[in-house]
Amino acid sequence: MHNINIEFVLALFILGAAVLAFIYHAVLYFFSRDRFLIHYLIYLFFTGLFLYSKTGLIAVQFGINSQTYIMYAFREAIQIIYLCCYFNFIIHAIGISGREKPFLFRFWPATAVLLLLYAALFSISKLYFPLEDYTIPFVMARVFIFVITGMMLYQSFRLKEIKFQLIILIGCTVYLLCGLISFVVNLEPDDSMLIYPLEWLMIGSFIDIIFFSVAIGYRNKKTWESLNLSLLEEANKVIEKQAELENERNRIAADMHDDLGSGLTKITYLSQMAVRNDDAGESLLKIKTTASALVKNMSELIWVMKEENNTLEDLTSYIRAFASEYFESNHIALRFLIGDMPEGIVVNGTDRRNIFLSVKECCHNIVKHAAATQASMHIEYTGFLSIVIADNGKGIPDAAARGKTGNGLQNMAYRMTSIKGTMEILNKNGTEVRFMIPVGRG
Repeated sequence: MHNINIEFVLALFILGAAVLAFIYHAVLYFFSRDRFLIHYLIYLFFTGLFLYSKTGLIAVQFGINSQTYIMYAFREAIQIIYLCCYFNFIIHAIGISGREKPFLFRFWPATAVLLLLYAALFSISKLYFPLEDYTIPFVMARVFIFVITGMMLYQSFRLKEIKFQLIILIGCTVYLLCGLISFVVNLEPDDSMLIYPLEWLMIGSFIDIIFFSVAIGYRNKKTWESLNLSLLEEANKVIEKQAELENERNRIAADMHDDLGSGLTKITYLSQMAVRNDDAGESLLKIKTTASALVKNMSELIWVMKEENNTLEDLTSYIRAFASEYFESNHIALRFLIGDMPEGIVVNGTDRRNIFLSVKECCHNIVKHAAATQASMHIEYTGFLSIVIADNGKGIPDAAARGKTGNGLQNMAYRMTSIKGTMEILNKNGTEVRFMIPVGRG
């Protein structure tokens, strides 16, 4: 049945498949730099070398004597090196380096050294110390390899976590079955066999290459899907940041329009009044006051938006400076307490603005409505930023405390809600306003 060299044809066919797989995955590695592919390329290279030795191409290229010599001396070594590369690829495919390794996986380097040592001694013996019969070492080596393969497959099936590993292990199982068939039929070889023992091993290698290539293709597909998802998430984050930036620009433009517009309109009106009025002193004084207030408001707006003022320490220091000056100019004694402020807590521009303007509105209410002579402000950080502002004035009506009246109170409540903070108003021998804001939480 073997009038033609079937071993040559089969080995040549599978060698072609191995070469194509090697080239394809080498290109993949060139573009992806996936280190896992290195282990697969090493396996494919030595698979190709093993198949090349079985094709008869050595005889074609170097003569029949060279092939006979190489096959006699190095056939076993080539096959053992090929199997070591195979085991090495399986271990990296399962990928258990991050957890406690089973016995076989832990001592795989020593096992590989043992197999390679056997291959070297086998070839040295063939060249320099030939034995009468190599059956015993050959069978012992194959039994050892089958035991290792069986243990590795058992442990790997237990450790598998993803479909990629399952595909790899199915291919390994088919290869093991082909190897067992090859070993059994090789015990009593017969020229009438439809498939020779070594051909079973080559068929197993071919099926393995198919399964391994499918598994790596599946792995690459999942990797690209994960990468695309990550890129999409990053793109969405960029879009969100751009939207936030645009909203912030629109808000700053609106604030500048409100402050500058109303202030400049008032200045224009007062200037016209001063021109028509013989006694222009009062109008000029109002112009001066309005312009000063406008400049101050713009200075505050610019401060809270500057990125270099983005820490919690900067914010509390600015609030303290503002409150001290504001109450002193309105003849109200201020007691200011600041708890320990952790370093490095960043407060973004929107939060800084809403916190500061809420505090400013509260101080304005004390001066304008409370008829108070004393005020206190206590700021501390306990995972949340807590700001408590109190006065000894006449208190606040219940309806106002519940937010039913007063634009200022409604504005403070809205600002706190917009930054996920809370506001509480209490009547305690005057008025006490409590702000609680989650800052420094990413």
